[in-house]
Amino acid sequence: MIIVSFPNWSDALKAADLPDKVRDRHRVIINWFLGHLKREHMAASKDSARMFLKHLIETRRPQDWQVEQWRQGLNWFFRKAPSRRHKAAKKIESSAEGKVLAGATDDSPRSGMQEDDEAPMVEEGYEDGRQHYAYTVAEMQAKVPMDPWFEETVRLMRVRQMAYRTEEAYLGWIRRMERFLGSKDGLEAFAEEDLKRFLSFLAVEEGVAAGTQRQALNAGVFFLREVRKMELGDFSDYVKANPRKYYPVVYSRGEIKRLLDNVKGTWGLMARLQYGCGLRISELCRLRVKDVDLERGKLYIRASKGDKDRCVPLARSLQEPLVAHLKVVRKTFEADRQANVPGVFMPGALDRKMSQACKRWEWFWLFPMQSLSRDPRGERDAAKRRHHILPRAYQKHLSLAAVKAEIPKRSNSHVLRHSYATHLLENGTNIRTLQDFLGHACVETTMIYLHVMEDQQDLTVSPLDILEGSS
Repeated sequence: MIIVSFPNWSDALKAADLPDKVRDRHRVIINWFLGHLKREHMAASKDSARMFLKHLIETRRPQDWQVEQWRQGLNWFFRKAPSRRHKAAKKIESSAEGKVLAGATDDSPRSGMQEDDEAPMVEEGYEDGRQHYAYTVAEMQAKVPMDPWFEETVRLMRVRQMAYRTEEAYLGWIRRMERFLGSKDGLEAFAEEDLKRFLSFLAVEEGVAAGTQRQALNAGVFFLREVRKMELGDFSDYVKANPRKYYPVVYSRGEIKRLLDNVKGTWGLMARLQYGCGLRISELCRLRVKDVDLERGKLYIRASKGDKDRCVPLARSLQEPLVAHLKVVRKTFEADRQANVPGVFMPGALDRKMSQACKRWEWFWLFPMQSLSRDPRGERDAAKRRHHILPRAYQKHLSLAAVKAEIPKRSNSHVLRHSYATHLLENGTNIRTLQDFLGHACVETTMIYLHVMEDQQDLTVSPLDILEGSS
């Protein structure tokens, strides 16, 4: 097997005499191929290229034109590699032999690779393997292998250090745009006018909220501008969703008490902490031992929305339950150390800067999972670590408690945060102070709770009350 070294392929491709669309396609499929090699710990060679394309054919069930585009991009890589390799490397065969990617063998269609230029035939009756869409990045990578455009989108989002939830949301929208387009060229044909039509479809046909349409716009613009490298013009000529005046759902104090009485154990402590400190569900689940300052009565929220930190007062009634909870969590931590578990996930570059910090008590999760799991953004073969409780598990218990409490309102974990903000305002907390507690970037976001509070405290007497009171 001859290993190919082509470290400057991107510069060579940029200088190649190719149409822009072809150059973009080649770049994406080569990035996808090299990323596959890295995950599988393989070297770039003809054999690994054949195996890669075979894997795509078997798992994706692509159309002929897709396979042909993939093969053209990888053929370019292997044809250009001989003249770009290090001198110490063994000289590879001629460029004619470098055309390594082709269709299936005669006796086993689509099961192997042979050296010819014809695209493999697609058997009739195959369904498109992409019709069953995954909803998280981890599911997309594990169950539905992504095509090059999605692989490139994920890579660029991680280069820009975008949040994992943003990755999930953007990929979900891009898949919806691909289905909406309905073209055989897929995302290759997706352009600015198609995005405008899709945004108008969301507003007119699906009646989405303005915030939902805005999220779709952001995802589409990121894909076209950053991934497809397209210059975008004016985006004002599409049908915009009607902006609605939104009043958040708020529990009364009685409903809060009934809800908390129906949530038991660790889930009950999490619910009390979320309501007592006004946390988002992601902030609650990602808390670490070091973030709880029991002596000073403070709770620190790290790398929250917008990658900002903040500090909020810790409810006095939570201090004793938290002390008891930490004793239980300590046993899990000590069991992990005895079992030599690699440790917890560390943010940013702290795994390199503080290589042993992931095994220290202060970095341990305040609410750890019972079982070990892999980081959804890491390598597939990465070691299992102790992860924090998943938000959906907490949300499930909270929803069941709301049903038991017979609360006739739309219930989710964020209602506890809305209730925290509204009840603080009703107790006389300054709006600017509340803005800091909630971590809002602008005070206008916080002021929506004033409307809810005013509605609850409105002293205007209904004419019905006057009528019935006078009778």
